Amino acid sequence: MNISKIDNMTWTPVRTKPRQEKKLAEYCASNSVACYLPLRKSLRRYNRRTVQHQVPMFPGYVFCALDEDNYRVLLISGTVVYRINVNENEEKHLIRDLVALRDFEVMAAEKEVVIRPELVPGARIKVKSGPLKGVSGVLEKRKSDILITVGVEILGQSVSTNIDIGDVDFDD
Repeated sequence: MNISKIDNMTWTPVRTKPRQEKKLAEYCASNSVACYLPLRKSLRRYNRRTVQHQVPMFPGYVFCALDEDNYRVLLISGTVVYRINVNENEEKHLIRDLVALRDFEVMAAEKEVVIRPELVPGARIKVKSGPLKGVSGVLEKRKSDILITVGVEILGQSVSTNIDIGDVDFDD
């Protein structure tokens, strides 16, 4: 997919209904609407096995080159909530960012990419799998993109341990 300026079209983010990004991308392809859906590899652990999935990098968004006619075609799909209108300058930046993102996507195809900007030091987290499942704690520091150090309280004691970033979630 070539991401570049198309005459009389504007590259714009299109908000989809939940979990409808791939369906909209397929609909765009079958209706000759230029679109880009950046995907990342996600590994899910189920008991003793690991399953690999391709999931959207930006859940809820597909990037499309649209004019009014193409937008009406997308609305017929039943997967679109709205589009974000962008001006010419914003479109230039969006195209540049999408090209860089496509290059990143190719590089990341071999590795699992975990996008968790909300996990910052001081955040309350809860371990969702592994031997400490159900334990709450405070994120002390992010060691890397894979491991984090968490201080958890067990029996009034504070314990620091490294936990896989995929095994934690926000503590509500």
